[in-house]
This record gives sequence, C-alpha cells and structure tokens, in this order.
Amino acid sequence: MSNTKLKLTKPVDINGETVTELPYNFEDMTARDKAEATKSFKKSGNMVMVQEFDCDYHLYIFAAAVKKADPSIEIDDVLRISFKDSVTAEALVRGFFFLNLEDSSPTNTSPTV
Repeated sequence: MSNTKLKLTKPVDINGETVTELPYNFEDMTARDKAEATKSFKKSGNMVMVQEFDCDYHLYIFAAAVKKADPSIEIDDVLRISFKDSVTAEALVRGFFFLNLEDSSPTNTSPTV
C-alpha cells in the first residue's frame, strides 16, 4: 500500500481527534473508487464538466484517496479541510491523474495476426 500524507496548514477535527495530516493513496485506487467519488460528487448537486480541470471534482477524488488510505475518514471529513489545504489536495490529484495525459498514446489491444 502506497500511503503518502498531506500536511495540513490548519488542523481539522476528525473522529474526535485533531488531525494535522491526511494520509492518501492514489496508487491503489481502482475504477470503482473513481466511480464512487463521482457518485458522491454528483449526489452533492454537482456535475463534472471536464474532469481534467474540475477542481471541486478533484477534491472528491482526493477524499476517496484519503478513504482508501484510512477507511475511518469519511468524504465529509476531508471536505472540512481549509481552503488553502483543499487547493493543495486538488493540485495533487491533477498532477497524479491528469497532467501529461496528452503525451500518452492509446495502447493497441488488438490481437496480432
């Protein structure tokens, strides 16, 4: 499991404890994790416009990565982090999942003859 931590500039209370950093795990996230993050995002009344640029959507993906690293932390817990910390979290998601996508070429999955 590849957990990394986001050091918060402003601590947040989660499950009765003051938390100064949030663990997250992008490496082990699955398509199901992405689908669940999207579902939570839409359930809160949002709509994904362009996933590569939607900062609010990135925050929900970050929350899913936090939950992947520590299942006791809920999406609503992550949504209580400071604005400044949320910008950092959004940038982490964008950098990990969406930057340099234009450099990727599709893999040919057709069988060779």
